[in-house]
Order: sequence, then structure tokens, then C-alpha cells
Amino acid sequence: MVILGINNMHDASAVLVADGKIVAAAEEERFSRIKHTKGFPENAIAFCLKQGGLGIGDIDIICASWKPWILKTRVTQAFKSFIKSPSIFMAKAERGMGQMANEWSELFRLKSLVTDRFGKGKYKITYLDHHLSHAASTFLCSPFDSAAIMTIDGAGESCTTSFYKGEGLSIKKLGSVFLPHSLGHFYSSITAFLGFKIHSDEYKIMALAAYGEPVYADFLRKEVLRIQDRGLYTLNPHFIDYHLARKGVFRSETTDILGLPREKGEEISKRHTDVAASAQRVLEEVIFHMAGNLYNETGSKNLCLAGGVAFNSVAAGKLIKHTPFQRIFTQPAAGDAGSALGAALYLENKNGAGDRTSEFDNIYLGPGFRSDECEKELTRLEIPYKKLEEGKLLSETAGHLAEGKLIYWFQGRMEWGARALGSRSLLADPRRAEMKDVINAKIKKREYFRPFAPSILSENIDDLFDYYFDSPFMLYTFPIKKEFAEKIPAVTHIDRTARPQSVSKERNPRYWRLIDEFRKTTNIPLLLNTSFNIQEPIVCTPQDAIKTFLNTGGDYLILEDCIAQLPDKNE
Repeated sequence: MVILGINNMHDASAVLVADGKIVAAAEEERFSRIKHTKGFPENAIAFCLKQGGLGIGDIDIICASWKPWILKTRVTQAFKSFIKSPSIFMAKAERGMGQMANEWSELFRLKSLVTDRFGKGKYKITYLDHHLSHAASTFLCSPFDSAAIMTIDGAGESCTTSFYKGEGLSIKKLGSVFLPHSLGHFYSSITAFLGFKIHSDEYKIMALAAYGEPVYADFLRKEVLRIQDRGLYTLNPHFIDYHLARKGVFRSETTDILGLPREKGEEISKRHTDVAASAQRVLEEVIFHMAGNLYNETGSKNLCLAGGVAFNSVAAGKLIKHTPFQRIFTQPAAGDAGSALGAALYLENKNGAGDRTSEFDNIYLGPGFRSDECEKELTRLEIPYKKLEEGKLLSETAGHLAEGKLIYWFQGRMEWGARALGSRSLLADPRRAEMKDVINAKIKKREYFRPFAPSILSENIDDLFDYYFDSPFMLYTFPIKKEFAEKIPAVTHIDRTARPQSVSKERNPRYWRLIDEFRKTTNIPLLLNTSFNIQEPIVCTPQDAIKTFLNTGGDYLILEDCIAQLPDKNE
């Protein structure tokens, strides 16, 4: 059975699953070079087919992670809003018509789009519920035979939050929260209120929250985001409406309490950090409330998370302390990109031989390039480089890192998901406090409050944190032990937390050996790891990597076995 899963909405993506094995997975943005690309993922599909050595005629099923005809709730909510506020109705209608003319229309025309680009095939086209796709994306590649499943995002066809119980190959739905009540829309609205971009900058609010106090939390929990019985919640759009927030419009009932919304580029004030802290606090309270009720319903000690809100690593990292769950799993593309994976896995398990898809232990599923391909591009652009055997390459790179150099690290196949996990990474010495400001201001050109994450040898990770559970995909935030935080200031956030990646010798042997070489030199078993990109999607090809390297202030570029340095760096 060969299945192609696709998502053409936010973070468009494609995944190829063949006989139970995840062969290839990639987001369209890595090829289009436009962040959060929407639309038919033509380039991602082409890559998946090429990686699998297949043509479209070899595909048995193409599955989209949306059911485009289930729009009743959205339409009903739009017309209800007209009675209360014509301005809200117009905002909803404008966005809805745009989606209908583009992404939703594409789903209805999927066969013709595939045929026009890839030719004819005998495949069957299937559409899967969006939240079920999210649920399958996390449970069916988790290490659990049984688990509670919680999916939280802006909105699927009509659901915004859904609860499931997973047993073996079965995923049973237990309940849902429906539009207009949405944790994702709530957090996105706060993102817009604070002058950042919806569906892009939500993680900035999470980082900014650590600088503030939740002084507005009481207002938000009483008037805006209210906890209900049976693990549910409601969102009062009268105070914060998502569709108006997209246009930068906020009601006086909100601004009378929170103040005026921040203009883009406006200096961040204490009030802004307090709004962020308040939103983060009430979001966490609702998530813990839902998770606690789900535990009571399922009796499982295992929890699988998916949906865009699952990327809130601060809330996710606190779940074991604030709920009865003992083990948590989130796959690295928890947002909409991952729904393509879930759709493919769900149908594979439904139509396959009955064996459970194996644990998701390989996330390097994107394009990879040989060392000679990298050499060819360096030579073409007349960039000085030397080719080293692995031992020498790693020891020399670790030495440069210990000296305070910035290293662009390009190795193997590209990571699946939103995080750079040692395949397309920018690396630095975590001991140097100035590294955070240098990379934020001079390299990444981003806000001062944005933290950086550590990649840590899995053998040493328990020594660093007050508490910890398995975090191989850099998706959970934990408090760092005080005595260690002082040693690694570049990856320690203002609230003494970090979002670690646990690096094992089995998952990424070369990256593990590099960190180990750094440990031998410094006695610090971790590196600062941030994504290899500058205001763009993470680099995909050697050409992308070299272009980004040439346009920034990095010191060395490691392309497979080649180490490159710009001519002016030798002076």
C-alpha cells in the first residue's frame, strides 16, 4: 500500500507512506522559500515521489487532511455574527471567500491538479477529518499502544479542540469543542493585539510572556476564555474577535482593560509583556483543565498532543506537573503540516495488513545531498573550502565553536517539522552570554526577547533540569537547575527555562559526536542550536545554505564533509 498524504492549507505539506514506512515528508515552504506557504504542495509532492523512486501511477491512495464540504458550522457562525456585528460578518466573509476561491476550491479539484502536474494514475482520492488527521499524526507514530489524545488548533472544518482515546490501531473520538470557541484563535488574537503576525508569530508571545506578570489574567479568565464543566471551555468573541483581530481591530470593551493594541515596530512596554503573560497563563489553565478531564475519561497515563497549540512548549512542558499524565508525546510537525502525515498513517493502518506503524524514530525525512554535490556548488561560487574526514571535521568544528565562532551546519536529510534538529542548524557556544544578543540582532535580525534552545547529549540531559521527560524534537520547555543555568546563559531564558533537544547516538550519530567533541573540550554536553535561516524558511538545498551564509555574519559553513570560510574571514 502506497499512500500520499497532503495538506494544502496553512503550512502546506506532503508525506509518502509505503507499506507502513514513512519514506518522505516535507513542507512546501522549504521549496517555495515562502514561509507558511498555502496551496497545492506541488514541490513537496514531487520530492516525495522522487525520494520513493515512484511515479504517480504507483500511488494507491491520495489523502487530503480536510473534508471541504463540512463547512456548516463556519457558515452558520458567519451568519450569526451578522446579527451581532456587520463588521465581524464582513471580516469572516472576506476570509471565507478567499479560502473558498483558493484552498477549499483546490480540494474539490484535487484530481485535476494532480493529473495536470504529475499525469494520470489509478489512485483513489480520500478526504479525512482534519482533527482526526491530527490525532493519527501523533498517536500512530507514538511509542504508546494506548493513549489519550488531545488536538488543539485554530479550527478544522468545525472543531477547534478534540479528544480521543487511542488503542492499538483504533482512534475513538470522545468529544470536541466547536467554533467560535478556539484556543488557537484566542492566542492568535493576542498575537495580533501585541503587533505581531497571526499564524506566524504566536511563539513570540510565549517567549515575551516570561518578561511579564499575568496582571490581566483575571479579566481574561472571567470575560474572555472561560473554563466549563467536563473539560470544556468557551471563548467570548464579544471581547476579542479573531476575524477583527486579523485586521487589527479590537473592541473598546477590550482596549478599556488591556489598553490600545501595540503598533508594529512600537517599543515593547511592560504592559505588553503583562498581556502576553496573562494570555499564556489562562491558556495553560484551560489546557490543564482539559487534560485532567481527559485523563479521568480514558484512565491512560499516556497523552499524545497535536494541532498548532501543541507547539506551545511552555504549556506542554508543564503537563506532567499539573496533570496526572506520566508520559507525553508530540510529533515534530504538530501543526497543519503534520496533518498530511496523520492522514497517510490513518489510511495505512486502516487499509494495511493490521500491523501498527512503527514508532517515529526518524525525523530526517526531507531532501538530502551528497558531499560531491555540495563541493560542486562551493566550487561554482568560488568559495574556499576544505574536505575533511569525519574525525578531523568534528574536532575542528568543535574547536571553532569553543572559540566563540558561529557555525552553519548542513548535514544529511532535512528535518521534518518546525524545528532545526541538527541537520539544518546554526550552532554556537552556549557558555557565552553575548551569543544570544549577537545572533538575535546581527544574524537573525529578530527581537531581543527571543530565546535559543540547546541540543544536549541524551546521556546528560537529566543532569540539567529540575524535571524532564523525553524531548527529542525540541517541543517542551523545562526549568534549568540553578547551578547549571549560570554555565549556559546563551540558552537560558529569563525565567531560567530552556526548550531542549535530546540528541541520541542512534537518531543522529554525527550530530551526537559533534556535541560530544564539544563536551570533551569544554565539559559542557550541549550546543546552542537555532534554525539555519534568516527571515525565511529553514534552508533546504546547498544553494539555499550558501546564499544564507553569504548574506550573514556567520564564521564557518559545514556542508556535509566540506568546511567553508569566506575569503575575508582569513585576513
